[in-house]
Amino acid sequence: MTAPDSAGWKGSPFFSRLVLLIAAIYFIPTLLPSLFGWLLGVLAVPVAYVLTVEGNEKGVITLRNSLLIAGAVALLSGQLELFLFTLTLIPLGYSLYACGRSNKSEAVTGGYSVLTLGISWFVFWTIYGIFSGIQPYQHLVDLLDAGFVQTYELYKTNSELPAEMQARLSTVIIELRELIPRILPGILCCSVLVTVWMNQVVLNSLLLRRHPDKTNRPPYSSWKLPEQLVWIPIAATILFLLSNNGLKDLGLNMILVSGVVYFFQGLAVFIHLLGRWKVPAYLRVLLYVMLVIQSYGLVLITLLGIGDTWMNLRPEKEDEPPSQGPKSDPDR
Repeated sequence: MTAPDSAGWKGSPFFSRLVLLIAAIYFIPTLLPSLFGWLLGVLAVPVAYVLTVEGNEKGVITLRNSLLIAGAVALLSGQLELFLFTLTLIPLGYSLYACGRSNKSEAVTGGYSVLTLGISWFVFWTIYGIFSGIQPYQHLVDLLDAGFVQTYELYKTNSELPAEMQARLSTVIIELRELIPRILPGILCCSVLVTVWMNQVVLNSLLLRRHPDKTNRPPYSSWKLPEQLVWIPIAATILFLLSNNGLKDLGLNMILVSGVVYFFQGLAVFIHLLGRWKVPAYLRVLLYVMLVIQSYGLVLITLLGIGDTWMNLRPEKEDEPPSQGPKSDPDR
């Protein structure tokens, strides 16, 4: 006899609670992007979570039904384009699931997932550009440049600003207009990295909290990058300092990308140290806020991540039992 709780989750293919929940997670951000647009960045989590918990065969059916409902709502509300963009995170969700199923490390999972999402977004924007007649990358450059010009004109017409301040502002705007196109590839790569990181961390937290038997991943505070990666920021810095023109820009973009990667590790070290020192929860929140509003805090966290490569700020406990892998799944 099937347990009532299990029956409630199975239900009708299109009207079970799980199907409707996943459908809502996908169509709510498209209906109310100003309020729930932040959800667009973590829409790979439902895919990986459902496949991990329900298994591949049943999970695919659940996701198919959910996306059909969400797609119908998006079509009726006139938000089909935005909904189609959310589908670009489905390959990322499957990549996270497949890597977890194969017991790949956090760093390897992140690498595969970055490649998957990068290809997915490239294909989407290429197809979008073909149908819309717009070159997406150049259009983005033009929009950013127009935004800087508009900002300058707005402050220029402000008679309350001293002439010296307007001259400084003009210099800053000119430098930004020249710098942004040079570092835009790195910024776009960083957006892919941040998206993958958010989905990977949220998925790991959900599984550890609700289904610890389905994962063998440690908490985020224990995640580590391969030691060999530390040569990337070193090489990028040398390239930036000793080269000119295109190679200098390449080094600058590499510094941006590697800085984001080591920020992730530095944040994990920071969280680990707060736990080791038993810092109260309210003080932790205050420290996190300070990190966000202080640019120097972000740099320090990045340096902390690089320093962890050599100083081993998170030594493993000798008496800690080895983590057990996930239990066997009948659908695998």
